[in-house]
Amino acid sequence: MLTLIAGVVGIIATILAWNLNPKRKIYAELDSIYKQLEECYVKRDKALADNDMPALSIVTADIVRLRTRKADLHKRLG
Repeated sequence: MLTLIAGVVGIIATILAWNLNPKRKIYAELDSIYKQLEECYVKRDKALADNDMPALSIVTADIVRLRTRKADLHKRLG
């Protein structure tokens, strides 16, 4: 009976530690940023192909913002 209680407490503690881990949240945000960057690169390439300067300016600003945020998150990890 005691081992069952210890096992349940261990599982609960592991789940709580995983949910409260700040690095996990940073990695999740980094994954999101990488996906957004891929979408921005596609938009940038399309804007370049169409010679659409307003769209290119907007997407370039988004890329710069995402790269800055990515660099900040990498600093927090390292």
